[in-house]
Amino acid sequence: MTDRRSFLRFAVAGGVAATLAGPARAQSFPGKPVKIILGLAPGASTDIGTRMLAQGLTEVTGQPFIVENRPGAGSTLAAAAVAGAPADGYTLFMGTGSYATSAALYHNLRFDPEKSFRPVTQLNRFPSAIAVEAKSDIRSLQHLIELAKATPGAIAYASTGYGGQTHFAGELFQMLTGTKLLHIPYKGGGPALQDVVAGRVPAIFVDLFTLMPHVKTGSLRVLAVTGANRAAIAPSVPTAIEQGVAGFEVTAWLGLFAPAGTPEAVVDALHRSVAAVGRRDDFVRRMADSGAEVVVSPPSQFADFFHREVALYKRVAEASNIKLES
Repeated sequence: MTDRRSFLRFAVAGGVAATLAGPARAQSFPGKPVKIILGLAPGASTDIGTRMLAQGLTEVTGQPFIVENRPGAGSTLAAAAVAGAPADGYTLFMGTGSYATSAALYHNLRFDPEKSFRPVTQLNRFPSAIAVEAKSDIRSLQHLIELAKATPGAIAYASTGYGGQTHFAGELFQMLTGTKLLHIPYKGGGPALQDVVAGRVPAIFVDLFTLMPHVKTGSLRVLAVTGANRAAIAPSVPTAIEQGVAGFEVTAWLGLFAPAGTPEAVVDALHRSVAAVGRRDDFVRRMADSGAEVVVSPPSQFADFFHREVALYKRVAEASNIKLES
């Protein structure tokens, strides 16, 4: 009987210790440097935003948060590296709006673009827009729609790359308006903007912050913002939804992911740390200076948002026959 009571005491004690171990680990997280892998090259607005967050997290947690750039294949190379990492919160993936289009397009990957990750938080969103050259005869969004309907396939639009979010924005616009435009993909926003400013391509879908220097110099005219609300950096520009294109909502964003299987307590600890950074006035101001609005949504809300994004882009890819180039 004594042996049995001793066994039960040890069993209960062990159970309590195991129960407390998870929270204890979360409270001590992070206990060493954390790596954030981004699937884009250094210098882009997404890279700048990621590094701003890493700096803030380093200050908040006292542990280094290190950004590693692994560009290529629509961010799937970076995503694969994180999907195969230990699920302990020390290797994270910074996804973007274009990663959601990659998740809709890429097949036969070594990981599942949705199921291989635990969404931690959407960090921010960047308003996107439709613009034309300032001297263009296209005076409004409705005028663009009318011309496109009258001359199917004659009006071209530039995107920052085949299969990227700006390409999908153009295809979704056509689906919702019943128009046909000619897609001209570029390798990045710089070359695309050069041709639109020069009048060689009539229109462009791109993030608003990239457009603003050209708008201020009088080289480009913004027809519509493609988000649900007007943008703080261009409050006089109406949204496409306001102008009658119901359901047209495409916004660039950054979001933090951990590998699937990462303990909930660790995910929550990460979210709390990001939220602490997101409440800082200097962080919000610096994000605004780069054209972004801080979001910091809860993990469940970000998960719902991301899955909706992928589902939308899958529908657009199927309806528009967007396929990856070999």
